[in-house]
Amino acid sequence: METREANIAACIERLKRDTGSDFVVLGSLDAGKRKLRWSNASGSMSKRTLLVEQKPTAGLSGTAIRSARLASTGTALSDAERFKLGEPILLAEQLRIAASIPIVKQRDVCGVLLMGRRSEEAYLSVELEEAGRIAKEMAAILLQERII
Repeated sequence: METREANIAACIERLKRDTGSDFVVLGSLDAGKRKLRWSNASGSMSKRTLLVEQKPTAGLSGTAIRSARLASTGTALSDAERFKLGEPILLAEQLRIAASIPIVKQRDVCGVLLMGRRSEEAYLSVELEEAGRIAKEMAAILLQERII
């Protein structure tokens, strides 16, 4: 159990460091309740972040889940735009730039990695590519450990 959590935490920390993100969190699909639940955050400003649940079709994460492709804001979002997007984590963590990367297990999306910056500096394509590689590593960890 400790190894599994350590591997997940290490993967999240590496994603945060390698992409220059201020915040990274793992989101898992709860099929029974049709919710996206958050766990294993790094860089969190709010103690309530991990308590947030959202529809798996909402926000950037919903786009990543539905398309099985990375979804990104591209440019900095205002408070009104973040609210309208429907991704509560962006508001709770005061993220201006964000990207959601699907975690695919045996051709099905089982979760997402949501990363963001509190600055207005957009992600570079190389950072998003690295995020995709780390999401594949996370999928392997989760598949091996049968978490999701």
